Amino acid sequence: MAGSSSVQPASRPRGRPPSLTEDQIVDAALQIIRTEGLDALSMRRLSQQLGRSQMAAYSYVSDKQQLLDLVARRTLADVEIPGPDDGPWDVQIRLIIDRIDTQLRRHPGIAGVLLQRMLHSDRRLMHALMLIMVDAGLHEKEVLLAYSTIHTYLFGRYQVALSPVPQDDEPNLPPGLTHVMPFLDELHRADYFNFGIDVLLDGLRARVTENRRQQDGQRA
Repeated sequence: MAGSSSVQPASRPRGRPPSLTEDQIVDAALQIIRTEGLDALSMRRLSQQLGRSQMAAYSYVSDKQQLLDLVARRTLADVEIPGPDDGPWDVQIRLIIDRIDTQLRRHPGIAGVLLQRMLHSDRRLMHALMLIMVDAGLHEKEVLLAYSTIHTYLFGRYQVALSPVPQDDEPNLPPGLTHVMPFLDELHRADYFNFGIDVLLDGLRARVTENRRQQDGQRA
């Protein structure tokens, strides 16, 4: 398994501490992200967490981008890709999205990494999602646009949050906001997530249905 491989420098001088494993490096990075936030992660901070010198850390990981890719791969390594036995194409997409979101909730702060580094970190899941959409009947451009929408919503939504606006502090709210803001307290994070994915899948189903209708018309 890649996560347990030894990450070793080219040579180890006498008296040097034992080589680190990829698991140790990623565990240290995840601990920093979990307790201090993604912005706190740096090669200097990683070396402190590992109890090694900063130059020693560079012997195991070439730069922060490589470190982030290792972290991203670890986060998504346990996401299982569904197959035809799990249901139709839209069910398979929802399963992948839900499984990714489970990992994001287990590792707070990782969404920002994946938003930027998914292409470099885990093409396995990108390939699976795109293949499912192609098989469903979406055109190639639609597949690219649909994946971009899923990616942006799934990872980017962690960077957006709504909070209640006290009406007493904002007496001059526009009528639209005045009407909906009282309901904000009734909504939870899962409500936003489920509504967004439901709307997205509804749109993809409509596209697939329209593509099939056009294909049937061409055959006729």
